[in-house]
Amino acid sequence: MRSIQSLFVEWLLVLTKKKLNVEGYLEERRMANQLPYVLPEKLKKKYRITKSSMFSVDTYMLKSDVQPDDHQVLFLHGGGYIEQPLVWHWRFLDRLTKQLNSTVYVPVYPKAPNHQYMDAIESVLPVYQALLEKGTPEKIVIMGDSAGGGLSLAFAQYLAKKGLPQPGNLILLSPWLDVTLSNPDIAKMVPKEPMLNLDLLIESGKAYAGDTDETHHLISPIYGEIKSLGRISVFIGTHEFFLPDARKFKEMADKQGVPINYIEYPKMNHVFPVFPIPEANQALKQIVAIIESKTFPLRDMTK
Repeated sequence: MRSIQSLFVEWLLVLTKKKLNVEGYLEERRMANQLPYVLPEKLKKKYRITKSSMFSVDTYMLKSDVQPDDHQVLFLHGGGYIEQPLVWHWRFLDRLTKQLNSTVYVPVYPKAPNHQYMDAIESVLPVYQALLEKGTPEKIVIMGDSAGGGLSLAFAQYLAKKGLPQPGNLILLSPWLDVTLSNPDIAKMVPKEPMLNLDLLIESGKAYAGDTDETHHLISPIYGEIKSLGRISVFIGTHEFFLPDARKFKEMADKQGVPINYIEYPKMNHVFPVFPIPEANQALKQIVAIIESKTFPLRDMTK
């Protein structure tokens, strides 16, 4: 049964959802993204976030007090490829860090419309290479939400093309798998989607692709090869635009004989695992179980 908290969050999302002038908003983001991201001091202290000086891209770290090297998580945040990390990202990552006994790395990759997909991918590569030097690939997790979920899958495909080791797990939270948003079933989701603006997503996808065809697998990874990747898990809600492509991705994986954990939460909104709701607590437990499990896929994802 759906929690009261999730109903309240969805109501708030609907209430605060704004009608946007898409062209004007993209111009606002272009101007904003010329400046470096600044982590609010309040969040930095609350979650004890530190900034690494090892990389050319600004990269933030959260560390568990206990066995922080058990797992290394490379987290690629969402935001339609145009937005910087949100408060909810840091809250979620703090909880993940503690429950998994891990160190989480968050590179603030270059954003559209100022930058395109290869800028984002190439900025993440040195961070991943540094994690490979710290430990075994099996202990590395690449995780992302929304656009960051799409980037996570595309980045894994990029690693495969370069012949670099795959991470032990790819965890995709409400991933944006196809920036074209051309799946005909997406139109049916418009009345249910409380959070995302479809027109803005379409234009953001074009800006992220630049002069490259939007169906290129490093932009829309649903068109890429998945047989040679790490273990893939997908979390998705039924009240979001990305549901039809997530289901399509699961069908493709089944046809190719690629086992994945596919976890679909009824009546949940976009990237629900980052919100302060009971369903997010359950999803986090499942994420930790997936990463710590030696069997794949997990037999029962409902408990």
